[in-house]
Amino acid sequence: MRSVMQFVSGNIPVIASLIVICLFFSMIPLRPQLWLYPLVRQAVALKIDYQTKNMLAKETPHFVIRYTPADADVVDMVAAAAEAAYKPVTTALAYAPKGKSLVLIYPDRQAMKKAYGWEGGANAMGFYWGGVIQILSPKAWLENSQSLEQFIAVGPLTHEYTHLVLDCMTRGNYSRWFTEGLAQYVEYKANGYEWVTADNGLAGKVYSLKELEEDFDGLPNQALAYRQSLAAVRYIAAVHGDAKLAQVLSYLMSGQQVETAIEKSLDMDYATYETMAMLWAKGNMKQYSKIAN
Repeated sequence: MRSVMQFVSGNIPVIASLIVICLFFSMIPLRPQLWLYPLVRQAVALKIDYQTKNMLAKETPHFVIRYTPADADVVDMVAAAAEAAYKPVTTALAYAPKGKSLVLIYPDRQAMKKAYGWEGGANAMGFYWGGVIQILSPKAWLENSQSLEQFIAVGPLTHEYTHLVLDCMTRGNYSRWFTEGLAQYVEYKANGYEWVTADNGLAGKVYSLKELEEDFDGLPNQALAYRQSLAAVRYIAAVHGDAKLAQVLSYLMSGQQVETAIEKSLDMDYATYETMAMLWAKGNMKQYSKIAN
């Protein structure tokens, strides 16, 4: 589906330099890595910005869209979809990043896969990395490549922008499954989109949160891993309320780990949360067999 933030080995010298700078902040009552991480992300974003400075560009109130001549006829649609994602995402997370976010459009899958050594799924439509959203041209996958409504509904921008906003507001303090679950939840609320397949039903054997935490990308059934992530986040909002989900985010911003943030917000231990979330999901979330195909 969509890939989350990655780092590349070419940035190691930059990271090493920033570690030295970050030692200064260790006297401040926040974990040093919460100060280091934004600096590293900014360095990566600046590098990508420099590497793509010769691409064509279109600016909107909240985004800079860079593209090749091959996508000149769809850049307005992408720009409109990006702006359409801005309010739902920033409202849901109660946070707006400073400045304009960079979005890169690649004309085909080969070009997107070559970008900075990315090795995401073959069918991915986009990914978030280093403060930058990178997407596949809608002309490469969308049935009607000029349909703004369809692109907003099933395209990657709401999902990837949620990754970006969460990354900025928590300074990288989240687990892989949580960012995927939250991105799908915001996407579901904004566009009504759910990724439901014959392989990700929740009625059968599912992964444990420990498995999702420790090896999300290595799990053989990626569709199920994504579905469970959505279920775990949706349960919080549906049963305990959006205010409790906001509280989880607040704890993450303060440096608490996901497990602790959830336990404190819901006033239950993590094992109970895991059990209750899956029980709720099995009885309340869509199953593939119930959807017209």
